Order: sequence, then C-alpha cells, then structure tokens
Amino acid sequence: MFDAFPFDEWSEDIAEFWTFGGAGSTGTWILTVLGFSAMLIAFFGFVIMENRKLTHQASRLKASGALDRPTGTATVTTTTTIITTDPGA
Repeated sequence: MFDAFPFDEWSEDIAEFWTFGGAGSTGTWILTVLGFSAMLIAFFGFVIMENRKLTHQASRLKASGALDRPTGTATVTTTTTIITTDPGA
C-alpha cells in the first residue's frame, strides 16, 4: 500500500495549526461562540416547532370530540384471593 503522508516530519507545531488559528486564538473563540449560538437557535426552534405541532393536534382532537370526558361512571371491581397451605397434607 502506498502511503505518502510524512509522519517523520510531523511535529507539535503543526498540531496546533488550523484555518482559524491555534488553540486559544480569537478565531477559535469566534467559532465556539458561533457554534454555541447556532445550537441554541436550533434547540429553541425545535421546541417552538414541536409546541406548534402539539397545539395543532390538540385542537384537532378537541374539535373531533376525542378529548371529551365520558359521561358515565366507571365501576371498579377488586378480587382478593387468599392461598393457604394445609400443614397435614
């Protein structure tokens, strides 16, 4: 396999090089703030979108009568079973 990457020439100086500057530079902080801002905007946009969808679905269910409370009363029956063992058996 052909490998042309110069591992022998790799140093710590080149490890901090990137397009917007080294670690802790102004470019790094600008991209961090932009990324964090984009994340917050996307999160709040998602929450607003889901709230609108849920509100719309709730209004459709109310209009169809699916959320109306039943008029009758429910009857609950409880059965208790006691199991005993016969010591003489």
